[in-house]
Amino acid sequence: MTPDVTGLLLITLSALGAQGQDLYEEDPAASAPVRAEAYHQLIGYVDSLAAAETPLSPLWTPKYGSIDAYAASTAPLVGELRARMGYPSPGALAEPSVRRERVAEDDVATYSRMWIEVFEGVELYSLFIVPKGLDGPAPLLITQHGGGGAPELATFAGGANYHDMVRGAVSEGYVAWAPALVFNTFGDGELLPQGIRPLLDARARRAGVTLAAIEITAITTALTAVLRQPEIDPERVGMVGLSYGGFYTLYTAALEPRIKVAVSSCFFNDRASVLAAAEPHGWGDMSYLGAGRLIDDADVAALICPRPLQVQVGVSDDLFPVEGARAAAPKARLHWEELGLGDRFEFIDAEGTHEWFGPPAWAFLRKWL
Repeated sequence: MTPDVTGLLLITLSALGAQGQDLYEEDPAASAPVRAEAYHQLIGYVDSLAAAETPLSPLWTPKYGSIDAYAASTAPLVGELRARMGYPSPGALAEPSVRRERVAEDDVATYSRMWIEVFEGVELYSLFIVPKGLDGPAPLLITQHGGGGAPELATFAGGANYHDMVRGAVSEGYVAWAPALVFNTFGDGELLPQGIRPLLDARARRAGVTLAAIEITAITTALTAVLRQPEIDPERVGMVGLSYGGFYTLYTAALEPRIKVAVSSCFFNDRASVLAAAEPHGWGDMSYLGAGRLIDDADVAALICPRPLQVQVGVSDDLFPVEGARAAAPKARLHWEELGLGDRFEFIDAEGTHEWFGPPAWAFLRKWL
């Protein structure tokens, strides 16, 4: 419907042009309702595409006759996901080199900084924390921070809303590896420009990939080097993460079979619900062509199956609404149940906000890692 702007247009017929003509003028602000209406019409159109009554053809048809049959049936979905994300990002090194610098020791662990060259000239930075008193190689737990975060923020001074996500892993006897994602981290000042992720993602898409694909490729490439560290049992690898870290946990575990168990906190959801709660942000760097309609979070979770997966949400989380997570969880759970492995999928809706829920996570990991 065309908005009524009668009375808003400021018409001036007395303005004289260079040749003495009378020219029509109006205040550009007067047409703001027209522009606003155009925006809302486009939003409605895009939403109608996502909610079309005739869905696009399924990208895959799961087969539950056996674990092998199920794994084979996921191949089309894996191919679509990799192609749509641009994963793996080109140029990953087959033999990533490692710089490991021990920086501290306390009563419970030794702390090292680690730089792993994942592409030529590109290093993935991380913290590597080894519990004291290990009798032999220990399980590795990848502990992935979230938006505006850093390995240090998730580890030290109580861990903010990460709580015990990193140091709790050490207490459980796991070697904690905490990779860094690229953010203008809270407190960085002007070290990095604002909006660094949208900028990087836009450049990545021009190159035919996504920032998410680049960072997942970096993590999976670096994992090869981490698993060669003498403290690690390479057959026992898990991954946990909060928020953006929950996104990277879900997708990295889906694409990397060396990860045997995963806990994704405060990400897994119905994407339409998240988008509605996120206006006008939209989480563009978590997206790719067809994300949420052709491939939703339950589909990505299906690629982790039959490996164990726990997904968490806070009932008062205002970024990733609990209602959306509750709607998506049964769609994911179905795959484990159809294979007779229902105890390997857990959905946790806990009292709290946008935060890590340690007790159910550690109980799940003790069982499966």
